[in-house]
Amino acid sequence: MNNLLRKSFILTMVIAMVLTMFAAFSITEDASASSSELVVTGYTVTSANGTAISRITKGSKVNVTMHLKHTQTTASDIGYNPDGLQISRRVDSFSGGDNPEVSKISGGLLEFDLKVSNLTYKGTGNSLKLMVGYNGLAGAQDNIEIPITECKEYEEPTYEPVEPPTPDPIPAPKAIISRNELADSIKPNQEITVTVFVKNTGSTTMQSPVIQFTPSDSLMLPGSSSMTQLNNIAPGKTESVNIKVRAMDTISGANQYIDAALSFDFHNRVNLTSGTAEGKIIIPAKVKKTEEPDANTVDSPVPNIIITRFDYGGASVAAGSGFNLSFKFKNTNSKISVENLVATVEGSEGLTLNGSSNTFYFEKVGAGSQKTIRVPMKASRTITGSAQPVSVSFKYEYVDKGKRTPVTSEQKITVPVYQPDRFEISKPTLPVVVYAGEETSLSMNYVNKSKGEISNVEAEIEGNIESVTPFQNIGNLEPGKSGTIVFAVTALEPGEAEFTIKVTYEDGNGDSKTREFPVVLNVEAMDYPDPGMDEPMPETEEGGGVSWPLIIGIIIAVAAASFIIIKKKRKASAAKKEAEMWDSWDDDMDATNETSSAAEEKK
Repeated sequence: MNNLLRKSFILTMVIAMVLTMFAAFSITEDASASSSELVVTGYTVTSANGTAISRITKGSKVNVTMHLKHTQTTASDIGYNPDGLQISRRVDSFSGGDNPEVSKISGGLLEFDLKVSNLTYKGTGNSLKLMVGYNGLAGAQDNIEIPITECKEYEEPTYEPVEPPTPDPIPAPKAIISRNELADSIKPNQEITVTVFVKNTGSTTMQSPVIQFTPSDSLMLPGSSSMTQLNNIAPGKTESVNIKVRAMDTISGANQYIDAALSFDFHNRVNLTSGTAEGKIIIPAKVKKTEEPDANTVDSPVPNIIITRFDYGGASVAAGSGFNLSFKFKNTNSKISVENLVATVEGSEGLTLNGSSNTFYFEKVGAGSQKTIRVPMKASRTITGSAQPVSVSFKYEYVDKGKRTPVTSEQKITVPVYQPDRFEISKPTLPVVVYAGEETSLSMNYVNKSKGEISNVEAEIEGNIESVTPFQNIGNLEPGKSGTIVFAVTALEPGEAEFTIKVTYEDGNGDSKTREFPVVLNVEAMDYPDPGMDEPMPETEEGGGVSWPLIIGIIIAVAAASFIIIKKKRKASAAKKEAEMWDSWDDDMDATNETSSAAEEKK
């Protein structure tokens, strides 16, 4: 019964699947029943106002009217009624648009006009796609695609970046340097104030202008700097500066002058660059008339200025420290004075002035007289041990037989500078206990705190001590380097072992130095234990300390007794187990015999 039901169920399922396949085939056949015989015989494209259009671009709004003809379906199949046509848009090259309008349905084979209004061209492709269905013809439809040749696809414009042309640089602006009107020519020993004007005649601003003045031999600029910072000078504008000018006692010519050198920055339309300008400021002067010297007259000796003594505060100067350099200079001529003396002090790279001007002025130094100059200076930290030069130049005048003569001279002095020795070595670290004949170690820490290199560092032991390394070469130590010197030593005899550790090196100035560290070791005799066992064990006095040998012997005896007892217990336990095993064997044999006897009796 169950097999019959199962077979009936399977047959029913097979019939249902066959019917489903037929139904699907029928639906598919109906759905695909498209005549696909609808053709477009022509079309026109017009604008919204009905004007014909020959070119459609992206965003254009157009109306498309087309004439369609079916090669199989007749007008009577749809009842000559436009409603018999179901027309819809598909995705194409146009967006928007009104519902398609059908007009002029003709008899015979189906012909009709179709208009789609207010289409907007997307800019890509050139097709208008429609789907046409027919009432009364189940499942019949046509998909048509009309190519609109008037469409012009949109192309993205290509832009190539154009670099702006680099402007041509403009030349540096020129400057006109002039002065104010002077009331009269400058006289010997007269001091006047001159206003100097700087006018920018260029087309760009002079930025951060600096002007420097250099007078001629008969002029000087007292009490003022020869260099002045000006404000920015715009094109066509003028800046001014006042300077004091003083004439010497003797003026060599009527046309004296001051050279002016101007330096500035300016933007040349490309970048910021530097420029210069120069000018000469004429200072008219009155010249004293002097009598012609007698041919037989002999000029007096030229007065010389020499440095007779100088001092820098000690035997030498430590690098990085400040000091006062003072020196005395003397007019060597016993009859002629010198006037308008200007002394200039210049240090080397390692010596700089410390908050002081390097120029000193003396109106007059009498015949045979001396003057003192004191200059605060500072030595650089990085100077190695050497003598640093200091240059002192003198510029002065003297008058002999009514004639003024300028003189210049230069002298040099030296200041010895040294690097302070900051090589630190700690005292030797000694062991607490030292035994005779036993090797031990001594250590000494070092660090180079100097600004320069410590060279050829060596360590050596001298004295009543044995060492496998009595001499060690540490080498060169750059600034900041540290380390440890270790000696392995052995004292042979008990008592005091006295020796010295010497450390020699060359400091940053190249001077050889030796540091000595005396060491005293208290050496004890080595205590060797006696391995003999024949001597009787000393008796412990009443109330004395614990006899350790006795305690150790007791512990060993207890351990041996425990071992024997445990061994005997294990043997007894093993014998007991063996007896129990044989007893069990006897019981099993007895039970087997009893069973066999009972079986025989039953027989």
